[in-house]
Amino acid sequence: MKKVALVTGAYQGIGRATCERLMAQDFHVIMADIQSCEYLAADYRTKGFSATNMRLDLAKSSIFPAIANSIEQQFGKLDVLINNAAILPDMGQHPSDLAEAVYRHVLEVNQIGPFLLTKALVPLLKKAPSARIVNVSSQVAQLAQLSDMNSPIKDDVCAAYQASKIGVNGNTVLFAKELEPLGIKVNSYCPGWVDTAMNTEELPDYGEEVRPKTPYEGADTAIWLATLDSNGPTASFFTDRDALNW
Repeated sequence: MKKVALVTGAYQGIGRATCERLMAQDFHVIMADIQSCEYLAADYRTKGFSATNMRLDLAKSSIFPAIANSIEQQFGKLDVLINNAAILPDMGQHPSDLAEAVYRHVLEVNQIGPFLLTKALVPLLKKAPSARIVNVSSQVAQLAQLSDMNSPIKDDVCAAYQASKIGVNGNTVLFAKELEPLGIKVNSYCPGWVDTAMNTEELPDYGEEVRPKTPYEGADTAIWLATLDSNGPTASFFTDRDALNW
């Protein structure tokens, strides 16, 4: 039986690239997004891959038990959960600039939603022989650099997004501690600078030697963490497969 992976934010960018790379490794991939992935999943099936689609709004946690039930009915287990979906509506906004509604919505989608979705899916992850959870985070939420007034990314400010990704890292270590005795590994990673729709501003041209990654490249560490063997790390934070300080 194929391993089954659920990828959130699967419609485009890093999420879609992650789906493609998992399918290439013979996973069945459940493509989950607030936008419909129906035609994408159908197209992948015509190409010989194994994919289904699911509508998922991370701000509506009331649907999570039904999602878990649907996966259980179809597959009986879940081998990999990749919490990739996120929003970034507050680029350049300091904490005192933020509207309360924006702050609450970003936390709901980026941190609380993934926490509750993971919680709902833990029983299915426990049914897989070596389940893996991968949380997509960001170095702009890394406390080690946020507290460094000389950090090269000191001026990269998006207060709601950064706070939500600090929460994502918290999700990672909390679930990792709980699930470690069962052999389930939980890690965070930062994809780095990737050319996706989340980058709303025109990307600077630094020449070919310094360029944003493609989504396919940005998904590399996610695939590595999703397929770790029993000796692999847990409760850790990575970029380009290298460990970061929290």
